[in-house]
Amino acid sequence: MRKLTLLVLVLSLLLSISAITIYAEEVPVIKVANDRTTKIIMATQYTEYKDNSEGDELYIATDDIGDVYFDCIRTGDTFTYTIDVESAGTYNMCLTFGWLDSTGSYTIELDGTEVGVLENKVDGLGWRVWTNSTPYALNLSKGRHTLKITNGTAGPNLKYILLTPEGMDITDLGKSVHLYNKDAARTPWNFLENGTETIDIQFNATAPIEALKIFAPNWIAPAGSEHELEFKLYKWDKSYEKTIAGSPIASKLFPRYGDGVWLYMPVDVEAGEYILSVSNNGTDHSGFYLREEAYAGQRVYIDNVVQEGKSAELIIAYATTPSADYGELSAIEAPETENPQTSDTFAVYTSTIVAACVLVVLKKCKVKFMGY
Repeated sequence: MRKLTLLVLVLSLLLSISAITIYAEEVPVIKVANDRTTKIIMATQYTEYKDNSEGDELYIATDDIGDVYFDCIRTGDTFTYTIDVESAGTYNMCLTFGWLDSTGSYTIELDGTEVGVLENKVDGLGWRVWTNSTPYALNLSKGRHTLKITNGTAGPNLKYILLTPEGMDITDLGKSVHLYNKDAARTPWNFLENGTETIDIQFNATAPIEALKIFAPNWIAPAGSEHELEFKLYKWDKSYEKTIAGSPIASKLFPRYGDGVWLYMPVDVEAGEYILSVSNNGTDHSGFYLREEAYAGQRVYIDNVVQEGKSAELIIAYATTPSADYGELSAIEAPETENPQTSDTFAVYTSTIVAACVLVVLKKCKVKFMGY
């Protein structure tokens, strides 16, 4: 009996660890498509960044449409990305840069082996005039790889890595869409000052999404403060209550972000209806802007209550050109009390496993008792 109990406990622990592993992948993995250009957002999707200085961090800036980029990279800076290739083949790799020069040398490594050097010959047009470099033919086998870029010429701003299957032109790269009226009055919403725990944004996406962006102040937070925001993205599931009780399909923590910056969460999801949940995890100096006007295609909830006449300063970065028609949002329904009022699905999952294991043990005990 003691051995059986121990076995049940070990199995429960293994299943719990497995659930955690499934929920949180250690590194961002970029899927490389075989039918269109794959865009890697260099400043947010990297697995690892290392500089060639003595501890100076590379500056990540934001351009006029809320896109982030590496500003004025230095000789020896390296950027590592984890990619998952759908189909083996040759892919033309370009770097999207902003510069007043046409030079630029970038060493390319694949899975720890140097495969070549991209020597750029395309003229730069300006520091924020984004231009695609000379392409480099990169041979990729199917499956997961580590792609590392080492900068050999100090100076450029770098925004994207583009991977396009050989024989194709660089395809439609989509665009960013402001899901709010930029002329409407805006209100900075501080979570702690307003006694707010979460703000949820229900929205429709009419094309695949590559990133979500929210403009956030920190009220000139003092150095060393622990302010932060956390994003969690949920796929719409029949009702608001059921959706936020489920498991997020993407999440990102923004600790100690700067004052008045676009917080940028890369995602890889299809068109559809979603909820982006934003929380400050109890920290001060954290919040974002709301517009005092409703907007088609999104709905705002503050601590689970719908806010009529408000919208969030949310930008959707699409992978392909979206439809101009946002469509109807799902109707607001009464709370479904049979669903747990928490997004911690892991706790529910673990409790179910433990309960099942207890029943098994009790059943075994009963059988042994009856046979005694």
